[in-house]
Amino acid sequence: MWLNSLFQGCMDAAKSEQVSRPIRILCIALTSFVFLIAISGLFLLVFVIEGQGLFRRGIFLVMGIIALAGCLQFLKAIVRKRRKKP
Repeated sequence: MWLNSLFQGCMDAAKSEQVSRPIRILCIALTSFVFLIAISGLFLLVFVIEGQGLFRRGIFLVMGIIALAGCLQFLKAIVRKRRKKP
């Protein structure tokens, strides 16, 4: 539960204009790293590990796609903030 709060706080700090630039870069890197681990782990469970049923593979695939969509949404918000700031 506290990891979820920490992760959300890190995502909010990365999107905030009030946080210093090095801290924002660190938060962006940390959040991207967590998303990368989640996405790669879930897709490895789908495509590499043998002996799982089709239903279980489908669940892992959907979870991986949701994690990928969350990552893209986060990165899109970061890029949008930088483009607005002239």
